[in-house]
This record gives sequence, C-alpha cells and structure tokens, in this order.
Amino acid sequence: MNILLVCESSHLYESGGRVVRYITQILKRDENKVKLIVLSEKRDDYNLDNFYNENEVIFLPVRQGLWNRFSRLLVTTKEIREFTDIVNNFQPDAIHFASFDHTKPSQFLTVAKNSQAKVILQPWTMHFYCTQGFGFRNGKQCSLCANGNYWKALSNKCTTIRAIPSLIEKSITHKKALKADLFLSSNSALDSILNRYGVATKKIQRFPIAFDYTFLKKQSEQNEEDYFIFYGQANAHKGLQVLMEVFSKLPDLKLKIYPMAYLSPDFSRYKNIEIINGVNWQNGLSTAILNAKAVLMPSLWSTSTEYALCEALLMKKPVVIFNVGVHKDIFKNRVNAMVVEPDDIKSFSEAIVELDQNNELRNYIAESGYKTLLDINNPNKLYKQLISGYLPKES
Repeated sequence: MNILLVCESSHLYESGGRVVRYITQILKRDENKVKLIVLSEKRDDYNLDNFYNENEVIFLPVRQGLWNRFSRLLVTTKEIREFTDIVNNFQPDAIHFASFDHTKPSQFLTVAKNSQAKVILQPWTMHFYCTQGFGFRNGKQCSLCANGNYWKALSNKCTTIRAIPSLIEKSITHKKALKADLFLSSNSALDSILNRYGVATKKIQRFPIAFDYTFLKKQSEQNEEDYFIFYGQANAHKGLQVLMEVFSKLPDLKLKIYPMAYLSPDFSRYKNIEIINGVNWQNGLSTAILNAKAVLMPSLWSTSTEYALCEALLMKKPVVIFNVGVHKDIFKNRVNAMVVEPDDIKSFSEAIVELDQNNELRNYIAESGYKTLLDINNPNKLYKQLISGYLPKES
C-alpha cells in the first residue's frame, strides 16, 4: 500500500513531528511505502537527523502571506502544482492529513479527493473550526463555529476583522473536508464536535494522537522531591489560572511551572509557585518531571491525549486532571489518574493533598497510568487501526 502523510512538522522535538515519526515507523511493514510531505522549511539540523536518511520526506513550504492565501483560493499556485505532481507520481492508496487544521490549503483537499486515494483527515486540536484553536472561550468549551457559521468568531470577539480572509478559508475548507472518506477522532467528545461539523458517525473512526513511548530510552534515577509540576503551554485552556487558585489555598505545597514559551516570573505573586523559563527536553525538563511528586494537567478544553500528559505517564508520574475530552474515555479516578470534574477547585486541591500524603496511592496510580499509555499506543494495535481506515471503500 502507498501511503502519503501530509503534516506540518517532522522534527524530533516537536509534538507534531513526533506523532508523524511514530506513525511512519508503525506503517513501514507489510511492504507498505510511506512518503511524507512536510509543509515547512528544512531545519538547520536536517543533515544530522537519521530520520531523513531512512524515510522519503519532501519539504513543501506553504506561503502564509495574505496574497498567497488569497491566490490559492482562485488559481493553481506553485504549492498546488507541486502537491499535485507528488500525488500523481506517487499514486497513493491513502492520503492521511496529520493533522487536519487551518494550515492545509483547501486545494490540497481537492487534489487528494480527485485522486484515486482514500482521503483521511485527523484533527489534533480544534483549529479545523476554531479561530482561537482549542474550542475554548470565556473559560468554557465552545463549539459555536463548528457548524460552519464562522462569522460567530467576529460577533463573539474571538478575532478581529483582520481575520476575515482566514474565516473565508475555513468556510471553503469546511465544505471540501466533508467530502473526505474518513475522520480519525481521538475521543468521544471530538466525535460529537465532528458530528456538529457535519461528519456522519459512520465516517468517524477512533485513533489516538499516537505517542512513541520509546522517546525516552533511558531515564535517570528518580529522586523524588517535595514539589508538584506543570509544564507546557501556560494559558487559559490549559488551566493555568486553576493552578494559581489551587496553590493560593495550599501555601505549604510547592508548584513548579515550566512554560513552553516565556512567562513572566511576576505572573504569580505566591511564594510557593515558581516559574522556570527556558527549560526543555534538551536541558533538564525530563529530570524536573521525574523528581516531582505528581504532574498537574488541568486542561479545560475538549482535550486529546496531549503529549505532556503522555510524557508524564511514560515517566510513571501520577497525574491530576479534569474529566474532559479524552480523559473521559481512558481514565478512572484513583485507578490510573486523579480525575476531577471541570472547575471543581476544591476537589482538585484535595486530590493534590492526598497524593502529597499518600505514597502508596502515588505509586499505584503511576503504574496504572503507565500501563494505560502502553496499551493505547501499542504499535500492533495502532497499525491495525490505521490500515483498517486506509483500506479501499467497499463497492
């Protein structure tokens, strides 16, 4: 089978790139041929990465200037011609858009659909319908634009009139996307959003945001210290304000925040909350996670299996989470995570205190969470799920 993956990144230290790398690794069996189209420029470390020696990867940067985006809606631009040539030459049996979001030119969907390939779209976040990206507004989950009325983003002040070209692109992409053969959904909450988007239930198949659990081949010895940790995007939909409120009520417990992007140390006025900028996987983040008592993941959007969550489970750290998105499908309270109903600050605080005081519970949840991660991302299971989705439609 010839399989074409269309993605934004293939970089080792970006979550999207790691997803695609793992999918590529999984698919390269049974004489399948896998080709990647990466819609970005080559990185400086391209020649140092064996992934590109072992796989066929084509970099096809998509110009994002306003005139370029407008032109692609009307004429066959350079990117569309190159994409068409790749599809025609490779003759894929399946074209898998991983992910499906606002960065993919709508004409790519037309080219894919006009080929003989089966077209598969896999949303990772809510960018495919949401201007803000995570289906989250005013502290609550939001799917108002999912049915195609993108002008609500203006009336609800999610964006400004400068984004009108983007809203037009979303509308055009929406109509073309509904012609795809299959949507891969990571959880039941996303199923419902896709239904609102116009996707028939029979065209939705379950598949996670695949996580390569061999990412950290060797872990240093755990030296548990007396703190909890949050890392990743430090913003509203990830529940950062929740942690501020929780730890304001827990002055004797310590929280360390490792934000993905710079966050002013003055963001928190509480002495028990420390903001540590500039630390990533290449300079100490894994050690910081390993030494924490637990990882706090108070995401409030209809979340997928976020990589920060998967990384915590991989390192056998107990997690405290809200019962949203994929969490509803894969976690049970006090079994493989501490699960709290959304915005229940009191219960979230109590879960942290209990983990702080109960070493046996921490270890039990950590081990169960680790087993959950391995089960979801078992390569044999993932391979069967993907291939069943790629198979030609029954005539």
